Amino acid sequence: MNIKGFSLVWFSLFLIHFSGFSHNADSLVRSFYASLNKGDSIEIVPYFHPTARIKHVGEDQVWDLSLQQFLKVSPKFKSDLYSEEIMRLEVRSFESGLTYADVHFDFYIEGSYSHSGIDHICYSTRGDLFRIESIYSSDFKENPKKKVTLESPDELMDQWHLAAAQADFDSFFNFMSADFIYLGTDPSERWTKKTFALFCQPYFDQGKAWDFKPNWRNWYYSEDHKTAWFEESLDTWMEECRGSGVLILEDGQWKIAHYNLTVLIENEKMKKFLKLRRK
Repeated sequence: MNIKGFSLVWFSLFLIHFSGFSHNADSLVRSFYASLNKGDSIEIVPYFHPTARIKHVGEDQVWDLSLQQFLKVSPKFKSDLYSEEIMRLEVRSFESGLTYADVHFDFYIEGSYSHSGIDHICYSTRGDLFRIESIYSSDFKENPKKKVTLESPDELMDQWHLAAAQADFDSFFNFMSADFIYLGTDPSERWTKKTFALFCQPYFDQGKAWDFKPNWRNWYYSEDHKTAWFEESLDTWMEECRGSGVLILEDGQWKIAHYNLTVLIENEKMKKFLKLRRK
């Protein structure tokens, strides 16, 4: 099959996937932003009705774009020049078939934070197709103070893992809340912040802590943006591991409240693993 033929088949399957999607608008919005950040216009098109309008409302001007004009901007996301991160998402659906999604976002240019704003997305149902009817976007006049005063939760987690790799005891534990809980890979490893510090201290003092390198991490936020939770993949001496955790905002600072580290075992190896545990 040639590339053009493959693209047509893939596009048809994508359209089928979008029918009946009105009951999962939250996932659809997040999927749209994931596709937008890839900068692939072919992947972006099926999210929209053909006559959709995209408007950006500035202080002195309104940019009114057709779908085709909007698609010309998408390569800037593909080149990593632009990217948008969802910070908060509010979805309201109505019996008429309309759904409104308010997306609070942070905008990055060449990987550096630029500004924050909100996208107001209107979805409508035409026949069996639930797609974007319009987007109104605007920037906040004043960027959130958190961008000036502290790192994002994602940056904090990167620094937390780095502190362990560098055996930086004080930094590692300063990232944690007072009631922090750590679940390790051993069945006995459920530590409070105090007991975890007692366990770690000898290793950190010898400069022999662990070096876990993140592969990827997915973030989720509460509506008030004061609680964040995540899942991540890590390269470790135990091969790939998974981590998950919760961060809370305390006095304007993100703190890690809970972390759970797990070792991965393929399903087909589970019986052998169980035999090892029973020894």
